Amino acid sequence: MLGTTWFSLAQILVPGSKNYGSRQRKLFCYTAAKVEVEAAETAGNRTGNHLSVDYFTHTLNFSRDEAISAVAKLSPYKSQANAAIVVDYLKRIGMEQTHINAAVSKFPKLLLYHPDKNLHPKIQCLEEFGVSGRDLVDFVARHPFFLARGLETHLRPTLHLIRQAAGSNQNAAKALKRFGRLLSYSSCKTIENNILLLQREAGLSDDQIQRFIVERPCYLTSKPTWIRNILTRVEMEFGISRSSPVFYGGLLVAAALNKSTVDKKLEIFRSYGWSNSEISTMLQKLPQPLTLSEARLKKVLNFLMKELGYESHYLAFRPVLLKYSLEKKIIPRSQVLKILEENELRACSLFTAIVMSESKFFGEYVLPYKNKLPDMYQKYTTSTAK
Repeated sequence: MLGTTWFSLAQILVPGSKNYGSRQRKLFCYTAAKVEVEAAETAGNRTGNHLSVDYFTHTLNFSRDEAISAVAKLSPYKSQANAAIVVDYLKRIGMEQTHINAAVSKFPKLLLYHPDKNLHPKIQCLEEFGVSGRDLVDFVARHPFFLARGLETHLRPTLHLIRQAAGSNQNAAKALKRFGRLLSYSSCKTIENNILLLQREAGLSDDQIQRFIVERPCYLTSKPTWIRNILTRVEMEFGISRSSPVFYGGLLVAAALNKSTVDKKLEIFRSYGWSNSEISTMLQKLPQPLTLSEARLKKVLNFLMKELGYESHYLAFRPVLLKYSLEKKIIPRSQVLKILEENELRACSLFTAIVMSESKFFGEYVLPYKNKLPDMYQKYTTSTAK
């Protein structure tokens, strides 16, 4: 047993590599600890020293209810010795007790795995794909179920596919951090089919595919029929053709909102006097306003249309006005423009002002009037600093 452990871990130690000496010391401690635990396991077989509620409460500081739940998922004849080896291994890859408890609570069978044979190769595989350090610790704590999947049958093929479609290890790591279930529950074939569908049927570019994987990796695990339904909704409900540069944005909106939710948002626009033609114009230019909550949408429409007097036709062709924060951008800038116009100092449309960067707007419409209009300057800087 000792010789097997030394061989499997020694393979990952490369003389001259970073932290080589540190890893050698850790390896020695790990080997010694394993020998002690194996001796304890032999004794445990004679004394009935198996995983129990007391083990989880005393050793892992589980609550009694958590311990009972964990034990119920394990064979009562499993020894504490292997669990000790697993806990020791998890600590050596940087996991603290809270991380270990989180992982074991989600997946108690983790304690039955062999670190050298079942855990380390999969951990090392993740590190090769750019998930390391604190990110690795957090990933194992949150998504320990990936350790139950086959290394060669699932993990490597899935990671390779994600990396290839995402364009880099960095993008693949971002996708995994955002949605770890890509490795835990999903089928590699499902992910592959969805990527091909987005490429061939949706016509997304390589850059858009990469963005999609990083921004919405959860959708890759959906059934392809669901993806096809979303593509159809973008065309039929939003009126956006697949060749339109706005199609990608429409895809994200349709994926996030079901049809009934979209219908409720469209009714809000109609309640403010928008025609179907104007709604269609807005959606074909920028469908993102549909992602605003109903309360938020009513608030911004009320301000722009009832307080500032903008008509639906005007807004339909400039839907970006609906997108920005009312409190941090639209209201403060509209107040600045109103004061400047009242003092006959400068005139500018709200649309022009809204699409400006903060530095440009501040430098041209606020800072030059700091002394002449100190109240306006103070009010604007206060409102935008919140």
